[in-house]
Amino acid sequence: MKDFIKENIQFIIMLLVWVAFGIIMKETSYLLVPAGLILLKSKGMYTEMIAAFFFILFLSDNRHNELLFAAKCKDLVLLTLVGLFILDSKSFPNKSKLIIPFIPFFIVAFIMSTRNWNPVLSFQKCLSFSLMLGIIPSYFIRQLETDGRRFLRMMIWTCTTMWLLGFVMMFLLNDWVYLAGRYNGLLGNPNGIGILATLFFIFIMLSEQKYPDLFSRNERILVYSSLIMSVLFASSRNAIFSIMIFVFFGRFYKISSWLGFMLVLVVAILYQAINENLPLIINSLGLGEYMRVEHLNDGSGRLIAWTYGWREIQNNFMLGRGFAYEEMWFEANKNWLNNLGHQGGIHNTYLALWMNTGLVGLLLYLYGFFRTFFVAAQKNYYAVPTMFAIMFSMTFEAWFQASLNPFTIIALLIITLLQYDQPLPGQKESSVPVL
Repeated sequence: MKDFIKENIQFIIMLLVWVAFGIIMKETSYLLVPAGLILLKSKGMYTEMIAAFFFILFLSDNRHNELLFAAKCKDLVLLTLVGLFILDSKSFPNKSKLIIPFIPFFIVAFIMSTRNWNPVLSFQKCLSFSLMLGIIPSYFIRQLETDGRRFLRMMIWTCTTMWLLGFVMMFLLNDWVYLAGRYNGLLGNPNGIGILATLFFIFIMLSEQKYPDLFSRNERILVYSSLIMSVLFASSRNAIFSIMIFVFFGRFYKISSWLGFMLVLVVAILYQAINENLPLIINSLGLGEYMRVEHLNDGSGRLIAWTYGWREIQNNFMLGRGFAYEEMWFEANKNWLNNLGHQGGIHNTYLALWMNTGLVGLLLYLYGFFRTFFVAAQKNYYAVPTMFAIMFSMTFEAWFQASLNPFTIIALLIITLLQYDQPLPGQKESSVPVL
């Protein structure tokens, strides 16, 4: 940690300047942040550019007005990165093809934007998501090929630092890091910690797969313990189960893909019995109160959201109403939903996609999603376990159909790592997964 700070002190100071000016005079951040990215680009500091983007997305999820500047300028950050990519495409000789299987989905999604209550906003959100999938993974590939070890360490230490700052804030500004009695760190809510922790756990595992000596023993303890403590403080059931799914299936798929597949069939057969007895199992372990067992059946209010979201889907079953429609619908009906015991959105990526792009869009999205992971499965045994963990997380949160959040960028980085099977700089040949 000390070495990370010493090696990147100028970059850290730049981020602190962004935060200071964003809090004091947030309008200045609209110029200061893009200018900082251009400065980093001029010095060839692409690793820092990606880490800075993630930093802004992390802060943008925070609900406090003091950090509102991050939410306001994150669109500018994406456009700046896209613009720099287009103007200097020769610096990206190996461009990502991640967006290709999703092209039919985006064609339908853009068309559906014309049916939205706010077609301009819907079009912008669709464009943003397509740019994230189409451009940002090319930055990842470039840095994996030119700065692999340092790039992965930078991303992991950036998130670890944010976990640690959240712990510090528990003592300095307790109200900042708690929401309705649950710890949320510097993110907007405890569910956000669950999603990000799940993704970062997978990302760390994949990074260490590429570079087994990426961290010293003490560094590994700090990285993993800060992540695990964040999950435990937030009491995120989503993260706990998602990580367990990844680890559990990862063990079997590492031995044999056929063994992993057979295990999937067994779990699918036993699913109903496991689901019905899950509260009993949790209570028998003495974790009933911590895991909020009394809310398992209704998903902490999610069942209400899913039920009424499904009713609205019937009105636009085949063709949706464009990106962001589910946000608008839940916002328009939030008062009576609150009276029923639900707060927030639909809390399900699949239903959100169905509301926004219809059954046609959902099926095209799932085609791109599954094809992406099945291609990766030919190169890395962690691909299918990762897919299962992400699918479970998507069932309880509507995050992987949005672009400018701290979760999607890490998911795209994970997919890039899974699909990239060439030796990286400083990587031992034996560390490359062989199937």
